[in-house]
Amino acid sequence: MKLESEIREIVSNIIQIPPEEIDPKASFFDEYGMDSLRALEILAEIENTYSITIDPEKLLAMTSLEEVIKITQELLNQNAGTPD
Repeated sequence: MKLESEIREIVSNIIQIPPEEIDPKASFFDEYGMDSLRALEILAEIENTYSITIDPEKLLAMTSLEEVIKITQELLNQNAGTPD
């Protein structure tokens, strides 16, 4: 899936871990030692890349690659006018 690989690359660049080593279900904070500044970087990069706006409250749920992909996909679907 293109979206997954693009987001994996974004996250990889920000947390400085090779893309293939990122476990989709692993907590960014617990497993990779990410801080809130890095989380904001991921948020900003995804917003810029996909021309979407992510509600800051969703940031709390963006704790793993899997969740980031899910939230991004939901917003892209909403913007395209398609059902989730």
